[in-house]
Amino acid sequence: MHLIRRFGTWLSLTLIWLASASRYWLTLSTERIRGARIIIIDDRRVLLVSHWYAPWAWTLPGGGVNKNESPEEAAMREAFEETGLKVRSLGGEIGQYQGTWGRHDLIAVYWTGDFEGSLALKPNLEIMARSWFDIDNLPEEISPANRRRIEAYRDGKREERGKW
Repeated sequence: MHLIRRFGTWLSLTLIWLASASRYWLTLSTERIRGARIIIIDDRRVLLVSHWYAPWAWTLPGGGVNKNESPEEAAMREAFEETGLKVRSLGGEIGQYQGTWGRHDLIAVYWTGDFEGSLALKPNLEIMARSWFDIDNLPEEISPANRRRIEAYRDGKREERGKW
């Protein structure tokens, strides 16, 4: 069973990578920041989502930055679309990370504890599950890059730069 879970996580992460690659090549934007993720914190819990196309991996809510949209606006929009929570304000930026596709593939990661509403209980076309996890006890099936971003938040790192 452990081997099946590991394979499922690997497969899910591969599918997430393919979705990210599609986002990059389809947008062909001149903007440097093409993706945004958000760490939503409630006390010592962090909110993670699981996608229908990658059911064995947990990730932070987030996605592509639309044309004429700031990365901050994208993070807040994605939070609402994927969780049902309305972010009132961002607490700050954890960092900007270079994705697989080079210098024009930056992902900005923000954090907030200022939100309202409740988790959308019914799955939608993209997200199959949403759940709160203790920040010190994250699930094994989390994307490694997302784990590093959450640990950076937990450890007080801000405005970090590096690879995704």
